[in-house]
Amino acid sequence: MASLQEVHAVVTESEVQLFEENELIHRFHCTPEALKELTIGHLYCNGLIHSAAELSHYETDYTHPDTITIRISIDSKISRPMPPVQEQKIPELANLQALMQHFFDCAEKYKAHGGIHCSALFDGKSFVAQYEDVGRHNAFDKVIGQALIAGLNPANLIYFTSGRVNSEIAEKAGRCGFPLIVSRSIATTRACEIARKQEVGIIGRITSDQPLLFSKGRAYA
Repeated sequence: MASLQEVHAVVTESEVQLFEENELIHRFHCTPEALKELTIGHLYCNGLIHSAAELSHYETDYTHPDTITIRISIDSKISRPMPPVQEQKIPELANLQALMQHFFDCAEKYKAHGGIHCSALFDGKSFVAQYEDVGRHNAFDKVIGQALIAGLNPANLIYFTSGRVNSEIAEKAGRCGFPLIVSRSIATTRACEIARKQEVGIIGRITSDQPLLFSKGRAYA
């Protein structure tokens, strides 16, 4: 029988506490990078802000050895209008498969050790945001935050993910107005129900010989 030796974990996970003024509003367990993007994406997906400009104060405190603390202030009076929703030209299936391959080619942590979720946003020409995180929701929020910081409307972007599309991801995608989710994995029954109601398309098993269209959405209406 092969012997086992204890090894050091290779996937970093930290607790991050998010305070608005002095009120704790959320705890993340996440890969400790791109925390401002994570914060903005989380706030947007939960309806607490409508643009990145509303985050009037952002401060990160690393002094505690076990927990990262983020303190923010929100000012809705300085919100900026979102760019208008544009008609999205959906790439051909072969192009979506090539984009997914490129997406994984750029996923450094995934290639190095696995055990991590990958998310990216595509604007019809190139990937405009890509992050890896131990949590699928964190990876989602980070790319949304990056898009908002860049002044982009998520409703004009296609979402790529390495993982299964569950109901929570489908709900977030609906809030963001994505025309299409492209996944290497599958979608749950509840996710399909939500996506169809929100007119979000879902393609799963994109890297297989026979990808699966779980929801037509407005992308394939």
